[in-house]
Amino acid sequence: MSSQATQFATTFDRLGRRMLAQLESPPEGLWDRAPLSFHRETLLTLATRFLEENEYWVLVTIGGQQMGGEHSMEASAPDVRATVLERYERWATEMHRVLGRLPDAIMNLFVAVPLSARETFGAESVTVRECLLYALEQSGLLVGRIEGLSHMVAERERFPHELFAAREIGSGPLTREGDARETTNVGRAGGTGNRPSR
Repeated sequence: MSSQATQFATTFDRLGRRMLAQLESPPEGLWDRAPLSFHRETLLTLATRFLEENEYWVLVTIGGQQMGGEHSMEASAPDVRATVLERYERWATEMHRVLGRLPDAIMNLFVAVPLSARETFGAESVTVRECLLYALEQSGLLVGRIEGLSHMVAERERFPHELFAAREIGSGPLTREGDARETTNVGRAGGTGNRPSR
């Protein structure tokens, strides 16, 4: 029977593969481009967050490793797709190494929580199991957002003119239907005076 930590590793793997699958279709030039003007997230920023979060919680907090050598991934860098895949594979290898050697008894031991996350947990320390559950929850949310954003990018590429027109209409001044009818009626009557007060 596989250990609890190994089962966690398998789930992390599934989520990671789902994330990578969404990065296969769009051209790299769209990785750092938000699909709509009001949308600030991009595929690259979300993929980077997925890796950074899991590197921290699994490798640093639970595995006790020292991180800091990773640099932010830039879409302008040559072959960014290969860079993302390389970083993911490196994390996945270390993740399996760390979790693969954890016996079930370790899951109830406590690890320190960073100051930035203590409000989330409501404690200064949590068990290894709680830490892994939190990391999985965050990973699932990020992968869901990546999948949704990938769909939006694909739709924009398929229907660029329709989306542009819809954005322009949505950002224009709002006109009430009643005002439009009243303006039309005044125009038909040839009236040029002030609109009667309501």
